[in-house]
Amino acid sequence: MEPRKTYKTYHFKNAVALKTARRGIMTNEGHPSVEVGSPPEFKGTPDVWCPEELLMGAVNTCLMLTFLSYAQHRQLDISAYESSAEGTVDHVDGKYRVTKITVQPTVSLNRESDIPLAGQLLNSAKEECFISNSVTATVDLSPQFKTKADGLSN
Repeated sequence: MEPRKTYKTYHFKNAVALKTARRGIMTNEGHPSVEVGSPPEFKGTPDVWCPEELLMGAVNTCLMLTFLSYAQHRQLDISAYESSAEGTVDHVDGKYRVTKITVQPTVSLNRESDIPLAGQLLNSAKEECFISNSVTATVDLSPQFKTKADGLSN
């Protein structure tokens, strides 16, 4: 009989303090402070990070890091990775909630023959990213792949 795999529990923290009416400062020891606030859609201003953008950033970043971890493990040679994310907030069952997050990674590879593996690893990253697994919103991937040989491929 195989031994049971044990899993660790991790804890992360931050703090938020009110600065002015709809703004605050998010802090964590050893990190730069981040000014946060309401977006214009909710009576705020566009010059600070809002919770909605931070959620998109968390999903986008987790997908990238999970993919890069898988790529490193499979020795996939990536020359660049860029990604954007967009979220949709809808009024559902009497409450606003993020219903969809679309992540659009562009992965630059050295060889066209690596595109199928990169696609497979992106899909695996989507399934295993613990941040996207923690939200109720649908997370969609819309990847593009670039290679030196052919410019842009889908």
